[in-house]
Amino acid sequence: MKRPVRFFVLALALVVFTAAQASAQEPISIGATTSSALNLSNGNTEITFVAVLTLNVVPITFNFHWERSDGAKTAVKVVPVRNSSEGTYRLIEKWTVGKNVATDQLWEKVFVNSGNTHLVSNQIMAGAAAEVATPAPAPSGAHPAYLHALSDLRLARALLLGWTNPLIMIPLHEAATETEAAIREIIDAAISDGKNIDDHPPIDAALANRDRLVRSLELLNKAYSDIDQKETNPADMALRSKALGHISKARQDLNEARKIANWL
Repeated sequence: MKRPVRFFVLALALVVFTAAQASAQEPISIGATTSSALNLSNGNTEITFVAVLTLNVVPITFNFHWERSDGAKTAVKVVPVRNSSEGTYRLIEKWTVGKNVATDQLWEKVFVNSGNTHLVSNQIMAGAAAEVATPAPAPSGAHPAYLHALSDLRLARALLLGWTNPLIMIPLHEAATETEAAIREIIDAAISDGKNIDDHPPIDAALANRDRLVRSLELLNKAYSDIDQKETNPADMALRSKALGHISKARQDLNEARKIANWL
């Protein structure tokens, strides 16, 4: 009777090990989630929700959307990740509420899907209004050129969004993501003009699709030129390097889309 028992124990251990191994090899998982709040100049409060994804398999394509406590949902966004060095991916969602709205009960959740993997984060609480901080001043020595670059990057990003042509949609989405990353690098360094990421000059409705991409590239080039200045402050040098890297990648993705569409 000992052999059957031993066999059963070994088989059970194998099942547990296999299940644990399969779980460890999930292609994507939701890691840290955070939120922060910022008083805007008009008295409103801008809440930023962040969820960090761990990518265990690259390349990978996933989609996500956010849902919040008032029942609103964002549009579903598709994100292709091709670079094997990208082990994590930050999802960022902003919610602006009025000056008299209490934030302590507000929350958002993010839903992430990839293949057979369907994930949902915990409720990311916004925190109490008393915890909201006012914007930090720009560091001493910060160049006004960064503020000019912010304006150009916001408009460039807007021109890269909303494309439905399947041939160029993915590289343009990647270009928009890199452009947004450059904006975040500048804002995270407390260099801000107080505007949110979607606050940009109106897009000329008369622009043809080809000209929209040309204009976006012009803005990326201008932002790159504004930031690409000699630095002596180590903190500014790090910011400059990261922002320029994202802009360079955005230009590569944009030119890839133009090449595919034969719009060079």
